[in-house]
Amino acid sequence: MKISLRRLNPMKAIGKFKLRPERKHWDGKSRLNIGFYTDTYLPNVDGVVNAMLGYKKELEKRGEEVFIFTSGTESEGREYSNPKTFFFESVVFPPYPQYKLAIFPLSSIKVAREAKIDLIHSHAVASMGVAAIASAKALNLPLVGTFHTMMPKATFYLTKNIIGKRLFSAFAWGAVKQFYSPFDLVTAPSRVIEKLLNRNGVENTAIVPNGTDVRKFSPKYDPNIVRELLGIPRHEKIILTAGRLSEEKNVEVLIRAFAKLRRHHEAKFIVQGDGPAKAKYMKLARKLGLQKEIIFTGFVKEFEVPFFYCAADVFATASTFETQGLALLEAMACERVCVGAKSLAIPELLSDGKNGFLFKPFDADDCEYKLETALLLRDGKRDALRKNARKTAMGYSIEKSTDKLMDAYRKVL
Repeated sequence: MKISLRRLNPMKAIGKFKLRPERKHWDGKSRLNIGFYTDTYLPNVDGVVNAMLGYKKELEKRGEEVFIFTSGTESEGREYSNPKTFFFESVVFPPYPQYKLAIFPLSSIKVAREAKIDLIHSHAVASMGVAAIASAKALNLPLVGTFHTMMPKATFYLTKNIIGKRLFSAFAWGAVKQFYSPFDLVTAPSRVIEKLLNRNGVENTAIVPNGTDVRKFSPKYDPNIVRELLGIPRHEKIILTAGRLSEEKNVEVLIRAFAKLRRHHEAKFIVQGDGPAKAKYMKLARKLGLQKEIIFTGFVKEFEVPFFYCAADVFATASTFETQGLALLEAMACERVCVGAKSLAIPELLSDGKNGFLFKPFDADDCEYKLETALLLRDGKRDALRKNARKTAMGYSIEKSTDKLMDAYRKVL
């Protein structure tokens, strides 16, 4: 349902912080009411939303209840709210319009109390992250957080100056440490992210990878459907990237690498997704004379996504921002040969020459070399890499990841 701010008084809720009930102890058998707090939700399509939806589906399959507390617009609230999803009136976050900041997020305290939430899990670090902390404190509930996004690396949104970037990064890590200080446990989706958190003062951590639906994402889909849909001849190779189109995804590197590749190979580059940098990338494609060879599809329907993966000869990502890389895992689950930047969490998924290929971050020449290597694989080697990619993805199934999430919940319950 849509939460009316006229009916909820956040200042009254703050006044009740000292009247906290005694914390309940979970017996390990009764149903859990879990509150997911987030600054991004449907209709947005990104790693955070996909991770939450995957966990929500699997947790509810196991008999738990998951409630979503999210910032959003009035129209989003009308379309996507339901008895277990609550939208709080918000304003757009200017640097990234897909994210919103709730105006009065503390009104969620009353909603959480009425929903009889047993545990709060924050997937946010902005307005709804503050709401998660306040709700856990007011209701004396266990508080878990997941570090999804590398905010300390998002310096390009604020400054181009090297010293300014370093100062912002240091400030951001200090803010991360302060933000997570009230949490009982902070989960990291990869080993490298846990080490970064520990190094910067966040010590109460556990590794809980976000899961992939390996039944939905599999090599069973007909690869020719997308070719026919987009008019791509069968003799042309397809390179695919997918996800939100923002600066940190470095799609420019892929475009420049593809421009070099096109000199020697007939291929199309499909850019599936949307975001604030889309216009910039389309302008670059036109500048390089590749407006017909680079196909910008926008976000496609959920059921269409596996068809796009299976149509690709190579899946590529140049992101240096990944705390895990769900799109990469989905492509691997579909037995695609993948090429990724050797940065942050990507090398935990891709092993060079075994289940994919890694290239130097921001290096279009090395990226082009690895793309060409992937395209020219002999059948036996290609089949081996694809099988290994699927095997890697199976280790990150939503079932296995939810097992680890429940272990984390048990630690704080």
